[in-house]
Amino acid sequence: MPVGRQPLHGQVAAEMRKAIARGKWKPGAKIPTEPELTERYGVSRATVRQAVAALRAEGLLDVRQGSGTYVREPQATVDAVFISRTVHLASDGTFTCPSGWEAKEKATAYAVRLEPCPAALLRLDEGEAALLVDRLIIHQPTGNLARHSMLLPMERITTTSLAAEPDVCATEAYRQLAAAHGPLMWDDGVTARMPNPDESATLRVPAGSPLLITERLTQSQSGERLMLETLTTGATGIHMVYTHHPQPAD
Repeated sequence: MPVGRQPLHGQVAAEMRKAIARGKWKPGAKIPTEPELTERYGVSRATVRQAVAALRAEGLLDVRQGSGTYVREPQATVDAVFISRTVHLASDGTFTCPSGWEAKEKATAYAVRLEPCPAALLRLDEGEAALLVDRLIIHQPTGNLARHSMLLPMERITTTSLAAEPDVCATEAYRQLAAAHGPLMWDDGVTARMPNPDESATLRVPAGSPLLITERLTQSQSGERLMLETLTTGATGIHMVYTHHPQPAD
């Protein structure tokens, strides 16, 4: 082991990094076990664990529970997917959203009761009746999958046909809501979290990649909140695009 001012675990990490860079430990290969590394470098297990943790943080190693530690394989190149969140209103009252996404399966509509968080966002009471319209969509150029949902409070759609025919795209929902409530405006928020196993499988999320979740509130000019949309997709390669149109201050 080299001796110097660098912490001991840093020296071990440097030696392990060299083994990877020089091809001694090849991508996808299992590295020596913790006891073997302890003996090889003449250090404690705690020092080896710190060195492995440092290389994991650098993206060089993967620890697989019950199997061991492996050299991470290079990530495949991921085609960028640009998701435009801009809404356009045509002169005939129809709305369009730049997309590239298509429905992969028929939408499913559920009668639900508002849970606390959506109720707060919609400024309604918890437990109020709503429709949840859920569909899996696909970005045809890249094959990326996303789940899109629309949460429609029943009291906001009584003068539309959405209660009877909820299987519509978001732009058609905008058109009907605008006809019933007047000009619309939107607020978008973006969050991220790690997927659960079902989400990873359904959306084909690469291992270790988080989900990107966009929530959009559709509301009237008076501030009445009419619909909550959620778009959920794997974050790898995703670029969110927003177009801003400056308006004079009041």
